[in-house]
Amino acid sequence: MKENAAIRAGALDNPKGWVAVSNVPLRSWSFREEDMTGKEIGISQMFPYPGKRAHMVHMGHLEKEQAEHDLAEMRNMLRAEIRMAYAELFSVRKQAEVVRRTRDVLQDIVGVTQEMYAVGKGSQADVLRGQVEFGKMREMLLMLENRERVLSIRLNTLATLTPVETVPPLEELKEFAVPYGQGKLMAMYEESRPARKALQAKVRKGEVGVLHARHEYNPDFEVSFSYMQRDSMPDGTRRPDMFTGMVSMTLPIWKNEKIEPGIREMKAEKEMASRELENLDLETSNLIGATLSSMENRAAVAALYRPTLIPQAEQALEANMEAYRVGKIDFPMLMDSVMAVLSFRREYPAMVGELHMEKAKLEAAVGGELK
Repeated sequence: MKENAAIRAGALDNPKGWVAVSNVPLRSWSFREEDMTGKEIGISQMFPYPGKRAHMVHMGHLEKEQAEHDLAEMRNMLRAEIRMAYAELFSVRKQAEVVRRTRDVLQDIVGVTQEMYAVGKGSQADVLRGQVEFGKMREMLLMLENRERVLSIRLNTLATLTPVETVPPLEELKEFAVPYGQGKLMAMYEESRPARKALQAKVRKGEVGVLHARHEYNPDFEVSFSYMQRDSMPDGTRRPDMFTGMVSMTLPIWKNEKIEPGIREMKAEKEMASRELENLDLETSNLIGATLSSMENRAAVAALYRPTLIPQAEQALEANMEAYRVGKIDFPMLMDSVMAVLSFRREYPAMVGELHMEKAKLEAAVGGELK
C-alpha cells in the first residue's frame, strides 16, 4: 500500500480542461458580429519546481520503508511473546509435576505418621501438621493448574489456534551459559532491530521533508494551451481561428505566514524522530545490560541447583525418613526436609523458564535470534 503511495506522490496533478465562449456581445448574442468573439477549448498542466517531485517520491519510499520495518518489529515482538509464553508454560507444567510427586511422598509420610500415632509412638500434632502440609500442596497444585490453563489459552491465541485446543507436550528446556556480551549484542541491535531501522527511515524522511519545505521558496509553473474557433463575418468573410499558449507561475510571497512555518514544522518532526532514536538506543542498552545480568545470575543458580542442591536435598530427605522411622528425629525436622526438596525442585524449572523468557526478551531487544 505504501509503495502505491510513493508512486502517487511522484505523479503530476491532473491537467485541467475547459470549454468556453469568449467576448459575446450582450445586445445581440451573435458569434459573427465581433472579431474577438469565439468558442474556445483549452488544457493546462501544473509542473512543480524541479526537485519537488523527487523529494515527494523519496519521502514516499522512506515512509514505505518505515512501514515495512514497523511490520517486522510487530512480528519480532509476536515471536518473543510466543517464546515467553512457551517458556512459562513449560516451567508451570514442570512445577506441577514436582508438586504431584512431592504430594505422593507426603501422603506416604502422613500415612506412616498416622500408623505411629495409632500405636502410641507419634503425636496428634504431627498428624495434623502433615495433613495441613498436604492441603497446602493441593492448593499449590490447583493454582499451578489454573496458571497452566491460562498460559495454554494465551499460547494458542498468539499462535492463531483455537483457545481451547490442548497444547501438546513441550520440548524440554535446559539451562545454558550466557555466551553473549554487551558490545556484541549492541552491535547486533544496531544492525538488525526493525524498530531502530524504522526510526532511521523516519529521520531521513524528516531531512528530506526539510529540503522539500525549503523548495517552497521556488515557484511552480502552469503551462496552458487553448484553441478558439471564430465564425465568419456578417458579410461572409471568413475569420481565422486562433491559438493561445501561456506559462504562468505561483508567487511564493507569503514566507512568514506559510513557507517558514512549514520549514520549522519539518525541522521539529526531524528532531523528534532523532530523539526517539536516541531514546530507543539508550533504553535498549539499559535493557540489554539488565537482562544479561539477570540471565547470568539465573544460569549460575540453575547450574548450582541441578547437580548440587537438589541431589543433596533428596539424600537428606531419604536419610531423615529412615531416621524418623526409627525415632531418631522428630516430625518437624522431616517436614523441613520434604519442603526443602519441594522448594529446590520447583525453583529449578522456574529458573530455567525465566532464563528462556529473558532470552526471548533479549532477542526482541536486539532484533534477531540468539544461538
